[in-house]
Amino acid sequence: MNILYLAHRIPYPPNKGDKIRSFHQLEYLSRSHRIHVACLIDAEEDRAQVAALRPYCASLETAWRGSAGATLRAALALFGSEPLSVAAFHSPDLARRIEQVLQREAIDVAIVFSSQMGQYVPVGAPFPTVVDFIDVDSEKWRVYAERKPWPLSWLYRLEADRLQRYEWELARTHAESVFAAENEADVFRRSAEGIRARGLPNGVDLEYFTRPADPGRAGSSGSSGGNALVFVGMMDYFPNIDAVSYFAEEIFPLVLEETPSAVFRIVGRNPGKRVRDLARRKNVDVVGSVPDVRPYLVDAAVSVAPFRIARGLQNKVLEAMAMEVAVVGTKAAYQGIKAGPEDGIRVADDPAAFARAVTAFLRDPDARREAGRRSRRFAEQHHRWKDHGKALEALLSEVVERHARPLPSAGGQC
Repeated sequence: MNILYLAHRIPYPPNKGDKIRSFHQLEYLSRSHRIHVACLIDAEEDRAQVAALRPYCASLETAWRGSAGATLRAALALFGSEPLSVAAFHSPDLARRIEQVLQREAIDVAIVFSSQMGQYVPVGAPFPTVVDFIDVDSEKWRVYAERKPWPLSWLYRLEADRLQRYEWELARTHAESVFAAENEADVFRRSAEGIRARGLPNGVDLEYFTRPADPGRAGSSGSSGGNALVFVGMMDYFPNIDAVSYFAEEIFPLVLEETPSAVFRIVGRNPGKRVRDLARRKNVDVVGSVPDVRPYLVDAAVSVAPFRIARGLQNKVLEAMAMEVAVVGTKAAYQGIKAGPEDGIRVADDPAAFARAVTAFLRDPDARREAGRRSRRFAEQHHRWKDHGKALEALLSEVVERHARPLPSAGGQC
């Protein structure tokens, strides 16, 4: 197949949520198909990644998305009806490049990766389109509106309403809609009657996220003495900021009452002031950006996922499970991961219960090692990227076949 792949960020390197999903889709499909990628670049360090991405692409078109221009376009959209986030991702340069690709290539099917990229598919395009929404972004903005003071609450609610209508229109005018978790697809289907949507869960790189065979490192008892708790994630993302703040302020003090030597490590890029200030609290270490998160997972007794705001599937939970680290999280943390206590995870939604689950693992190294082994086994059985790739490839073939099928005649005999 000749596939047009439209992504709101360059799908490389696979070091954050959306880029992990888009890269693995691209990597798998490129084995058997010609992929024409068009994407935006919004970080200076990502400019250097273009060369690394080219081997996966039959063609690659990129355009710069500067923060100042994106903010201006979003602000101007306030005076119209377009979603602000869609306006922020508009690039005349990329639109021209995509038009040129369509003029020279006979595209069989397009993948729109994130709703913001739907604007780049021409009206009346002669090929079908699959929209990978990843999450229901309109619901994310609605939750933000509930958590933020005015005027942000008003702005986020406005964006939620506009984006929801835009999402519905995309789903109705394109062949299929997919999400990173089945519960997200359920939310979307319930929002508007007749919309097609299905879950296509993420995988995890099981070769990369593997606990070292060195027995000296394999017991979650490194420099921390076996009492380290870890959270890994982008620390300029509001749900992550809320999660680590909630844990440090309401849960971790309860853990320290039982295990005074416990250490809470926050690992991830771009920690803002609210996160950096958590380092003033007892035994909280704001590590910040690291070249490789795996040593911090290996050294951890427990990976914590104390989310109060979450959409879709949490890659950080899957990565910890693959590394055989015991995970304690809220129900929201396990959306899209159909694991239970028998698979090694622990679920707790109030501070006291969460602290008890963490403390139980800290006190019992054998229990957390067994939980880690069960978690790894679950990841191997249910979250392989090759299974995700096969499912996506089958969906694309189905969509192309359906599109090529002639419509039944409306009339009878004359």
